[in-house]
Amino acid sequence: MMIDAAEAAADDDDIDSDDDSEDEDDLADVPDTREFTPLDLEGLHAMGIGGGKSGGDEGYTLEDLQNMTMNNDDLNEEEDDEEEDEDDIDDIKIRDQDALILVAKAEEDFASLEINVFDTEYNNLYVHHDIPLPSFPLCLALGSVVGSYQSNENDGITAGNYVAIGSFEPGIEIWNLDVMNALEPTLVLGGMDTRGSEEEWMRMQMPVSTSANGGGKKKKKKKNKKKDTAGGLREGSHTDAVMSLSWNTVHQQVLASGSADGTVKLWDCTHSTSGKKGDYIRPSATLTHHTDKVQSLAWHPSEGTLLATGGYDRRVCLADARSTDSQSVKTAKLLADCEAIAWDPHNQQYLTVASEDGVVQCWDVRKFGGDPVWSMIAHEYGGVSDMSYNAHVPGMLLTCSIDKTVALWDTLNPSPKPTPCGSKDMNVGRLHSVSCYPSSPWLLACGGSGNEIAIWDVEGEDSIQKRFAGRTSGDANVATSNIEEEEPDVDFEAVMAAGDDQATSKALEGMNKSKKKKGKKGKKVHKRK
Repeated sequence: MMIDAAEAAADDDDIDSDDDSEDEDDLADVPDTREFTPLDLEGLHAMGIGGGKSGGDEGYTLEDLQNMTMNNDDLNEEEDDEEEDEDDIDDIKIRDQDALILVAKAEEDFASLEINVFDTEYNNLYVHHDIPLPSFPLCLALGSVVGSYQSNENDGITAGNYVAIGSFEPGIEIWNLDVMNALEPTLVLGGMDTRGSEEEWMRMQMPVSTSANGGGKKKKKKKNKKKDTAGGLREGSHTDAVMSLSWNTVHQQVLASGSADGTVKLWDCTHSTSGKKGDYIRPSATLTHHTDKVQSLAWHPSEGTLLATGGYDRRVCLADARSTDSQSVKTAKLLADCEAIAWDPHNQQYLTVASEDGVVQCWDVRKFGGDPVWSMIAHEYGGVSDMSYNAHVPGMLLTCSIDKTVALWDTLNPSPKPTPCGSKDMNVGRLHSVSCYPSSPWLLACGGSGNEIAIWDVEGEDSIQKRFAGRTSGDANVATSNIEEEEPDVDFEAVMAAGDDQATSKALEGMNKSKKKKGKKGKKVHKRK
């Protein structure tokens, strides 16, 4: 039985070997049908390939050709990179037809300032760049002249495009809009005093003295110094959130700020009171005529010392910035908290005030404190959150509300109140701000609670064009102000640079001299009683 099994296994091995041999024989018998292109060496040499010679010139080897191909690829990549760089430069380039829109946004725990570009030719809107902010923003103001901590041939004073930002923090940050990817603001007014923090940190890293008596004295001294130099607010700073800002259009380095602490401060953004390099700027004057939060501010368009303020004490005030005396402030009462203030650029004696109950009123500041020239309910539900006059179209007033609409009004001949000219739901949520494009009479923008902006080109609105188109002819002819301002005996800019105490004394002295010279002349708006 065992022999039979072995024989069977041997027979199987013979069968397998026979099959393998048959397979090998089958593969060997298959003819090779592949076709090869014959190599023409003379032709390659004639083209300078393969290391031969043609006409006495050495040819290129295959390695040389490979290197040449790689170099061509590098050149193509460099050309592509150059094209991409040109495209990037083209994307950030600001053209004449571009409109810039500044948007302060807050999303959950992140706040930023976006610089948007609207191409008025192709109606394209995109974000040019943005700036991260340390706190939720509340107000913005555009300016052109500031001083920086870095000295130059102009003693640190530079002209450009700047934006001042007020937030829930007591400090005011001023950013340079001409610089992309800026790491820090150009200037900070007020806020936390961070001087000495770096020295204190270095001092804390030093080893403590081994002497018991000396070490105890040094430790106590260190605590006192830390209390004086760190952890507090800068001298003259607001003590609460900054709710309103306004840059002076006449004295372009002067910025006014209103705060939830009830004060209005005036800042000379080019002057440091101590004169030391790197020292911070202190306010030039502090006005305390409000008893509650100061919600809105507006400098007069042409009278550089006249400031209008409105607050949650339900008062709108006219203050002479040359004096911090509350007795020189004229006031008018409101029925609700003030939300926005605007001067009519075409009739500069008119001051318009909007309140949270939806009422908009206009006063002639020559008779300020009495009855308004006109009054109307602009938005019955939700109140008025912001308003703006059109600098190119006389009589065109814009208002917006948390009812999500923008309304247009004709205030040129109010009898007895402005004429409504239409409204529109902007579809961006509750509206917080509205403004007109200063380079075009028919373009306006607004921002809403949906963290989006909406742009309305009213040039295509037939009813609006029918009423307002005839009032524009190129650049708008701005009516001259009917407010007569006395020539101050002291330079207002010098007063701003002098500080709180000196500003008050000099301003009062100058105003008293003006009184004696002019005698019983007609009373002026900013004149101290």
